[in-house]
Amino acid sequence: TFVPHMPRISDLGLLAAVLLISPALCSVGDRSYDFKLCLERCHAKNCTATTVVASLPAHLRLLLWSCEENCAYECMHEVTAQDLQSGRKIRQFYGKWPFVRILGIQEPSSALFSVLNGLANAYGYFSFKRRCPSSYPYLVPITAQCLVSLHTWFWSTVFHCRDSYWTERLDYFCASAMIISGLVLQFIRITGPSATLWHCLYILLWAVLFSAHVSYLTLYKFDYGYNMAASILAGALYTVVWLLWCWRHWATRPYLWKCCAVVLGTTSLLFLELLDFPPLWWAFDAHSLWHLFTAPLPLLWYSFLLDDAHHEIRGPKKSV
Repeated sequence: TFVPHMPRISDLGLLAAVLLISPALCSVGDRSYDFKLCLERCHAKNCTATTVVASLPAHLRLLLWSCEENCAYECMHEVTAQDLQSGRKIRQFYGKWPFVRILGIQEPSSALFSVLNGLANAYGYFSFKRRCPSSYPYLVPITAQCLVSLHTWFWSTVFHCRDSYWTERLDYFCASAMIISGLVLQFIRITGPSATLWHCLYILLWAVLFSAHVSYLTLYKFDYGYNMAASILAGALYTVVWLLWCWRHWATRPYLWKCCAVVLGTTSLLFLELLDFPPLWWAFDAHSLWHLFTAPLPLLWYSFLLDDAHHEIRGPKKSV
């Protein structure tokens, strides 16, 4: 189901991030003098040629932490502790709140909840497949969309375990692919199984747009504001089209409340990102809670798909 992993946003809020600013890689915390001074001391003490290997525990080396990255983590919490003692507000560092890592995992709660989303998609799909006739014409696109979703949640988990240049990009690009796969499935379902030419042209259109999107972000500029805006526009299209389709068929399909609940629930939960508060117990921020609350939605989504399959098999074929 279309439950994308969205990039976290600044204190200015979602609309400001999209319309007014271009999010930077730096934050107040990592630009501060006390943080930079701490980094210099840590590098001099731990990151010389003779001390760098011995200074990192095995579990950090396993997750490819460098000495410099570990210094940034230690100094982030040192500066945050000083802020709390002095009564100052908690600051962000490199665009993120300070989290307590577990066994080298940078954002344990977001990583765990990404796994839950992946498991919910897998369980929902296999429950649907066991009870859906193999002759159902939409089974192939539903399967393809599930595979894209599982791939997306895998990279979301990896990214929240270890934020790096490539894990960030794979997370964002796979999230875009999941949104597109949802739009493709939606188009195929609404236009019916016989509109093969239109299906091919629609898939080609989104393949071109996705290639251009990834090329721009990779080769020209990784623009967080643009990526957010593109995700919101595609998500809005997805939501509006499903709601219009449900409204059209509401009288004859009593199960359509499930589809409405999923798309409206996904959209409503995005407002969690507006809160953007420091992590509770250094583990749960708005972004991680968004992942948590989206985890049950795939179960309801595949229940809707199963009801829709049974209705199509029993009912008139023209009602698409």
